[in-house]
Amino acid sequence: MKESEFLDVVRELELALFSRSFNNWAKKQPEEQKSKIRELRTEVSTYRSELETRRLKVMADMLDRLAPGLRVGMDEIQSEIDKMEEFISVINLVGRVLGLVSRIVTLAA
Repeated sequence: MKESEFLDVVRELELALFSRSFNNWAKKQPEEQKSKIRELRTEVSTYRSELETRRLKVMADMLDRLAPGLRVGMDEIQSEIDKMEEFISVINLVGRVLGLVSRIVTLAA
């Protein structure tokens, strides 16, 4: 079982422990059992929280390792955008020149 699958199981257990049907059942239990149920809920919630925190730390470490590559990729994309903007400027200039030439030809004719 993968860690993510295990975390999903713990989440489902936590939800079950706080469900309406479980609460209705727990209310009918003796006080000693209610205390154990509260302890169990706290333990499961704490464990889920620890698992999620550990998982987030792993993801943060992975992002830190990938950050330099992402920066290079972003720089390359920006370079391509700059080239495209230059190309568009040239095309606009050519369009203006052709517009002027067509006006001159129209006036001359």
